[in-house]
Amino acid sequence: MDTQERKLKALLTGQDFDAPPGYPEKLERWKLLAQSYVRIENGIAVLSDFQENRRFIYAGNFGGSIGLADACLQADSAFEEEVFGCIPAEDLLDRHVLELRFFHFQKSVPVEERTGYNMVSLVHFRREGHGDIPVLHRTYYLESFPNGSIWLALCLYTPFVETGGGFTGQIVDNRTGLPVLPETYERIDRQLLSARETDVLALLAEGMGSKQIADTLCISVNTVHRHRQNILAALQVNNTAAAVQIGLRLRLILR
Repeated sequence: MDTQERKLKALLTGQDFDAPPGYPEKLERWKLLAQSYVRIENGIAVLSDFQENRRFIYAGNFGGSIGLADACLQADSAFEEEVFGCIPAEDLLDRHVLELRFFHFQKSVPVEERTGYNMVSLVHFRREGHGDIPVLHRTYYLESFPNGSIWLALCLYTPFVETGGGFTGQIVDNRTGLPVLPETYERIDRQLLSARETDVLALLAEGMGSKQIADTLCISVNTVHRHRQNILAALQVNNTAAAVQIGLRLRLILR
């Protein structure tokens, strides 16, 4: 799995889970609904259980294009490595940015309103001996516990026809059919880092090392190191290069 996706997995599976009674029955209901989706659209459905860190993958005929059998696959990981492995790194990076936004956006709305939103983006599947094919990717957070922790997510993958006009990932309000205004999640983006952490990230983007950053900002090297660790944790990445890429996509910094 890509390192960014590993960090995002840790963010979701590391929540404080406190399931009330009746949740096993809800899981079975959602498993049946995921299977129904596959029967109708012949796509791929991935139901992720973040509390137990496991996934259920249901693949229709389309799943055969990336080697998935037409059956249910259960595995001890909440994220779909079988799918991520055939998606180009650039697409995975864009997906990471969108889901990071989606996670924090969902945390900003009441639990009872969360199912009213989903994220939608375009990725590509690489197939050996064939060209890349565009795939519509949608994510729903189906169930949250009363304490706010997100328990179940459903990812859907369906073949898609690109029109050439471009396709930007969005968070959609399913109740109105309208996308969430960019300024809504951009406001949440700006809360991910403090002003000083943003300064440090901007200087990292310029190629400065910790000593140069410390001299420029008139702070200690140890303070720079602390800011760097906070940046990696906030953006759910493992290294500075990835943090800069995410920061640019979130427009926290400019180049």
